[in-house]
Amino acid sequence: MATKDVLSEGELDALMDSVSGGDVPLEDIGDGRSCQPFDFSTREQALLAQMPALRTINEKHSQALEGGLYSLFKMTSEVAVADIKLRKISEVLAAIPEPSAINVVKIKPFNGSTLVVLPGELLSFFVDQYFGGAPGSNTAMAARENLTPTEKRISDVLLDKFMSTLVEAWKEKIVLSCELEAFEVNPEFLPPLPLGEMAMQFQFEIRVLEWKGAIDWVVPYSALEPLRGKLGDPAKKPSPRQSDKSWENYFRNELLGVDIEVSGLFASRQASLGDVLAFQMGSIVPLKPPSDVAVCIDGQPFSSGEYGVANGHKAIRIKEVFSSDSQP
Repeated sequence: MATKDVLSEGELDALMDSVSGGDVPLEDIGDGRSCQPFDFSTREQALLAQMPALRTINEKHSQALEGGLYSLFKMTSEVAVADIKLRKISEVLAAIPEPSAINVVKIKPFNGSTLVVLPGELLSFFVDQYFGGAPGSNTAMAARENLTPTEKRISDVLLDKFMSTLVEAWKEKIVLSCELEAFEVNPEFLPPLPLGEMAMQFQFEIRVLEWKGAIDWVVPYSALEPLRGKLGDPAKKPSPRQSDKSWENYFRNELLGVDIEVSGLFASRQASLGDVLAFQMGSIVPLKPPSDVAVCIDGQPFSSGEYGVANGHKAIRIKEVFSSDSQP
């Protein structure tokens, strides 16, 4: 398109004067970068907002966990749910303190495995309370690499209580079944995990007087995404799809012009492997004249017909069109 078709010479002169005089801000056009950063977690954050039931379920779970801790240790505690964090699995593993009881738990019908992390400091505190320590006392934990046998036992008890209260809290939405797959103290020795995958971190903060700790439940995002329909807001019903007749007619017309391969299977016969190995240039394979010929569309049987000649060309007269139930 020529310049004169867009702006006249007078308009161009006025535009150049505005630019040189600073009336037209050029810095708003762009910052000079050809690439802009993109947050790949945006989609996950948007879909996470479509599962509001998670907040209600977590609140029920925290209340049930409070009662469970009291039944185990006969002490009053407060369990609060932190905001759900969406992080890469690699980031979650890097933040796990050592030693910790890292439980790999398979939960059906979730896809993949989840992690239940009980920090060593939390286990040490409950061991101290179990054996008569002062409620809420802050137990210092010496640097070490492993859990004690007693801490491991307390870990098993806490995990059982955590999973039983989890199943109870979720049962109104989804019936869960849990199975422990693996246990590790060091995250480096865990079974292979998709480190780059996004995961939801559910943190249950436990407070006893001045002491506080947390239990983390880590769920791969892909494990919950297929279930978001059950975790959505029941008050919000999806609006019915509006059919676009213009697009529908367009696709129908375009589909009629798609080329497909039509072939006919005129004859076939069984031959032994020995006969096939004996084939060579000039070998003759006797075939019976065809009676009915199978007509195939892109290799799939479509109809049967009678072989013959029409207008000087070999042809097939269709006798029967197969239905989906009558295909051979």
